[in-house]
Amino acid sequence: MKKRAWTALVLAVTAALCACASPSEPETPEEGTLIYFLAPEDAVWGGDRVQGSWENLDLPEDAPSLDTARAVVARLLAGPESASLISPMPWGTTLAGLEIRDRRAYVDFEGNFGQLTGVDLALADYCLTLSLTALEGISAVSVTVQGRPVGQQPKQVFYERDVLLSTMGDVLQRSEVTLFFLNSEGALAGEKRVLELYEGQTLAESLLDALLDGPEDRELTRIIPEDFQINFVRVDSGICSLSIAAASLEALPEDPAVQQNILASLTRSLYSAGTIEKIRFLSGGEELTSFGQVPVEAEAVREPGGLPQMDVPGSTGIEE
Repeated sequence: MKKRAWTALVLAVTAALCACASPSEPETPEEGTLIYFLAPEDAVWGGDRVQGSWENLDLPEDAPSLDTARAVVARLLAGPESASLISPMPWGTTLAGLEIRDRRAYVDFEGNFGQLTGVDLALADYCLTLSLTALEGISAVSVTVQGRPVGQQPKQVFYERDVLLSTMGDVLQRSEVTLFFLNSEGALAGEKRVLELYEGQTLAESLLDALLDGPEDRELTRIIPEDFQINFVRVDSGICSLSIAAASLEALPEDPAVQQNILASLTRSLYSAGTIEKIRFLSGGEELTSFGQVPVEAEAVREPGGLPQMDVPGSTGIEE
């Protein structure tokens, strides 16, 4: 689907979703799991179609995340307890498989899900994404049918912000960047992305959010630890100030080669924005001279005509 067609679809979905800022969420009960279904179109008259419902899944409190995720999808397919809501999934759809890796849920369907198109497909993706990313340990959802991408989907990986930001109005800017992750050989490899910026977002913030969420390519994995926290990022006249939580620095892996790759993943991804020439690493208000055991000097300034070269014993290298 062309980008212009997808923009038109987003606007159509926005109208179908609500006249408000986000999908409707019920008050928190004493127990239950929040799952998002659809209100019948003729029952909302321009109000929220995507609505949250607290469902009893009959799971123990300490149930593994994977079991909970599978139960959530099963309830989405079966339909809600409330008679006032309906499932966004078409009849004849079954769950073929579900895995969780690197905070991403990989959901594979069989049956009629692949027949969904347009607004119906977007609403089904949105309900699934909101329901699964509400669970601890899941920040993104990838949807396939019998192991293959759904043909009418404009993208194959969905984040909660994809749903919430769709109601914020038109995209202000689209920027192509390259995010760096580990490939199957243990080397850093770039993944091209087109980031959509909405009002109030900066390119650097959106880029780092996407980097921390992880790759869309299933052959790549994130090198940055899951609990790695960035306090803020600001860009002024080509200089990027990146503040890292002290706890994240203390928890860095001990291997200098891994530290180097984490540092390179951050810097090279930021440099790909094209507007950053130097990066200042901060923590607790103080400028850092080292990232773990690795000096930041080699990565702090972008060399003319390209990215700085790594020079650390044992480094796995960079593929561009």
